[in-house]
Amino acid sequence: MAHVDIEYWSDPLCIWAYVAQPKLERVLDEWGREVRVTYHVVPVFGSVVQRFRDGKWAAAGPRGRAETTKRVAKNHGFDVSGACWVEDCPTTSWAAGAALKAVFAMEAAGQIPPGRGAKYQLQMRRRFFDENQNVARRAVQLELAEALEIPRGPLAQRLDDGSALAALFEDHERRQRVGIQGSPTYVFDGGRAMLYGNFSEDVLHATVSELVRGLHPEAIAPGTKC
Repeated sequence: MAHVDIEYWSDPLCIWAYVAQPKLERVLDEWGREVRVTYHVVPVFGSVVQRFRDGKWAAAGPRGRAETTKRVAKNHGFDVSGACWVEDCPTTSWAAGAALKAVFAMEAAGQIPPGRGAKYQLQMRRRFFDENQNVARRAVQLELAEALEIPRGPLAQRLDDGSALAALFEDHERRQRVGIQGSPTYVFDGGRAMLYGNFSEDVLHATVSELVRGLHPEAIAPGTKC
């Protein structure tokens, strides 16, 4: 069966990816049989320490970042405190990203059911933004996996032997080749179209609708909308 291929790129510590999640879920609810999503990590926050020390967040500091996070979430209907940047702040998104890549690799290898990687990614963001847990910590990553019935042993092995980090580096290299600017970004059908940042749901729907229309013109009535 033909599919529209979507590469979904995001950083596990990105508030914009967190608030945009419902857009992706509604697209999958409508076009789940026609689209195939592969998940990639774009670790925007390679060094959170550097960002606070002399980078983009230096002037506002952790509390300023917390207020920005809280404001962005509130503007999109979410209630978060932003304390994730103050109480036990991750030093990098690479650590959480490696755990994500490990889980997606386990899914690809048939060690866990299809779709479990996407659930792990969503729950990781909720642990970070809703529960203010430091998802860079191995203990948090493994506990979350256990809660989703993802075996701890194979996940820990991929983190220990470096294969998860290698997969994350491959995403990093592909990001540079494809030209991914940040999080979240959608790449459709190998680059036929790309959407980045805080765009409207109508734009995402229209893009996917037109690509699906190309697969099955008779399946979509003119003017169809979510």
